[in-house]
Amino acid sequence: MMDDLAFLRERIADYREYSDESARNDSDMRVRAFVGKALTDAQLRLHGSYDAATAKVLDDVLMRCMFTDQVFIRKFEHARLEAPMVAALVRGDRTLVELAERAAGANAAELHDILIAIDKQFEYRRSPEPVPS
Repeated sequence: MMDDLAFLRERIADYREYSDESARNDSDMRVRAFVGKALTDAQLRLHGSYDAATAKVLDDVLMRCMFTDQVFIRKFEHARLEAPMVAALVRGDRTLVELAERAAGANAAELHDILIAIDKQFEYRRSPEPVPS
C-alpha cells in the first residue's frame, strides 16, 4: 500500500487515504477532482474529434466526478476499515489516477476505452476486494 499511497500523494495534495474516518469524504473528493480535471482537459483538447458514443461516456464519467457516489460513501463513511480494505481503496484510487493521466494524453481513438475503464473503476470502488497483507 505504501507505493500506492506515495504515488497518490505525489499527484494529489493532502491525500489522506481511508483509515481515518474523517478523511474519507475528502480523499474521495480529491480523487474525483483529479480525474475530472484530467478528463475536462482531454475534452477541451480533443473537442470535436471523438464520436457521439465517446462524448456520451465522457459526459457520464464527468458526472461521476462531480458528485459523491452515495453507494460508495454510505458503505464506507462510518465503517470500521481494516488495513486490507484501506489498501484496496487506495489501490483503486491509484488506478483511477493512472487512467486519468492516460486520458490526459490520449488521442480520440484511445479515449473511449479509457473512459470505460474509469467508469468500471468507479463501480469497483463500491465493493473492492481487500488486499492481503
